[in-house]
Amino acid sequence: MSGSLADAHLHLFKHGFPASRGGRVIGVGSEIDAYEALRQVHKIALGLVVGYEADGIDADNNSFIRTLAAERPWMSTLAYVPVHPAPSAERIEAFFDSGHIGLAVYTPDATAASALAAWPAENWLLLERCRAIMSLNAGPEAIRGLDGVVRGHGSCSFLFSHLGLPGRHPEIPGAAEAASRLQPLLDLADCPNARVKVSGLYALSDPPQAHPNHAARPFVELLLDHFGPGRCLWGSDFSPALEFVTFAETTVVPWSDGLSREERDLVMGRNLLELLGRGGDR
Repeated sequence: MSGSLADAHLHLFKHGFPASRGGRVIGVGSEIDAYEALRQVHKIALGLVVGYEADGIDADNNSFIRTLAAERPWMSTLAYVPVHPAPSAERIEAFFDSGHIGLAVYTPDATAASALAAWPAENWLLLERCRAIMSLNAGPEAIRGLDGVVRGHGSCSFLFSHLGLPGRHPEIPGAAEAASRLQPLLDLADCPNARVKVSGLYALSDPPQAHPNHAARPFVELLLDHFGPGRCLWGSDFSPALEFVTFAETTVVPWSDGLSREERDLVMGRNLLELLGRGGDR
């Protein structure tokens, strides 16, 4: 699949993602039509759609993305679920029955991480049986409290979004500073079921539109060094990212000069295809 992409982190909303200054990030037309067009231009073989139903953006997003996926074999979907109160095992099972292959979980702080860690054992037994993909939006403080979750559930695949959300940086951090900030995530590098999404680089940069977001570079280099190119996955963060950068810019990140062509192919697509059992789609 050399030269093609697979997107490990994108969103699709029925009425569009709201821009910070009002209106929608995608101003005209639907997000799915916009992404379909980008798929053709950038040769995107597969997309992992991350559900999100908070903040009043799309209260029925889980069902909406399944409706889209029913007609689009390139889409795999993760159902959004709040960490508190804990969902029932029956609700989780219903997500899988409807076609989702895992959950999208947001733990913005240590309290939320503790709530996820406290989910009933029957939930985790079900998730392990389904070999669930768990997309985690979690910063360092939360990741510290998720160590036991990741290590205790080896049949689940945990994908940490946006380089582990180490925060915005107006200048390029030094290696020691970056390592200190990422330490809770780096500590999980010995877990084969832990992976990192190379996504949302704009969220590490101040200002966010300062492409190519060089402030992200030391974090990317550290994660590639610890997790290896085989456990890092590119994601566009469509459509939120497009408020600050173009889609083409999401595919250009300040690290590819240090990778071989084979390693870059792993990060930019092959890892996701293999994770989803679609390696033969190359």
